[in-house]
Amino acid sequence: MVVTAATEATAQRQGGLRRLDPVRDLGEVADLITDAFAQDMDERGRAALREMRLMGRLSPLVWWLSQADPTFQDTFSGFVWEEAISHKRQIVGNVNLNRAPGSRSRYIICNVVVAQEYRNQGIGRRLTERAIDQARANGAQAAVLQVRHDNPPARHLYTGLGFEKVGGEIDLVADQVRSIVISDAPGYRVRAWRPADGRATYQLAQQVIPEPQQWFRPIQRVQYWPDWGNRLVDWLGNLIGGQQIQRLVILNGQELVGMVKIIIARRQQGHRLAMLVHPEHAGQVEAALISRALHKLAGAPPQPVQVTAYQRETELQRILRTYGFEEMRTLLTLQKRF
Repeated sequence: MVVTAATEATAQRQGGLRRLDPVRDLGEVADLITDAFAQDMDERGRAALREMRLMGRLSPLVWWLSQADPTFQDTFSGFVWEEAISHKRQIVGNVNLNRAPGSRSRYIICNVVVAQEYRNQGIGRRLTERAIDQARANGAQAAVLQVRHDNPPARHLYTGLGFEKVGGEIDLVADQVRSIVISDAPGYRVRAWRPADGRATYQLAQQVIPEPQQWFRPIQRVQYWPDWGNRLVDWLGNLIGGQQIQRLVILNGQELVGMVKIIIARRQQGHRLAMLVHPEHAGQVEAALISRALHKLAGAPPQPVQVTAYQRETELQRILRTYGFEEMRTLLTLQKRF
């Protein structure tokens, strides 16, 4: 998903706002989003943009899907702002509105973007207000969005429209893996993840991942509790994609209280870590997991290592920084209740 990056409106403009037409607008909207977000997109955002560009080149198929599939309009719904440029109507603003995959009672406002030369004219506000009105008309209990912490104009716009912070996540990155001394956690035991750990890992994810983040990315059982078929598909996907995935877990007695997923990239795409630590054991097990994960990465091709922590995971953030990780991006989750 591409996050919102609108700017605060200083004046109101008249006209130019209409519904997004997937058949003819997706190419222009993709260009607009690329110009605004190209430097900040994560892999999810880039994948969504690739899908949008592909659909923009397949207008007949898009038309057929829009007629045959009732869910298609919900997937590519939203509003655009047009201006007359060189005697031609051109899209200079966009907002998308989608039902939250992890909460049927909420709608996600995303891809709020205005072309550089048309910012600070009220277009972003008008688009966002229209999306809010549509979410309310659709019967939503709330509208939600994500915005970068280092974008004060956008944050000011959304808080002015009644949005309140309900969560956040921080992307941290280490440019290189340094020589690592493995840390121990007295009273705990670290070992490789086993298929039999699937149920406990899935339950741990349900306890750790904050509800607001699940609105955007629901917890999928197969990610934590895969059967043999899914493991085979993952193995083939990793082989084709040039990466290797390893998992370590940490136990307190027989209870699984933490896990680290290590994605070792063989190509120029960067390594990734994904952490799950039970809140009751925060500050006690992270160093043992992180040091072992980085030790495994020491023998991999030298590439940056990225990890995401939730804002409330202050101990995890502190320990990551002791291993050389620095904040790269903070995304805030905002909600407006109806």
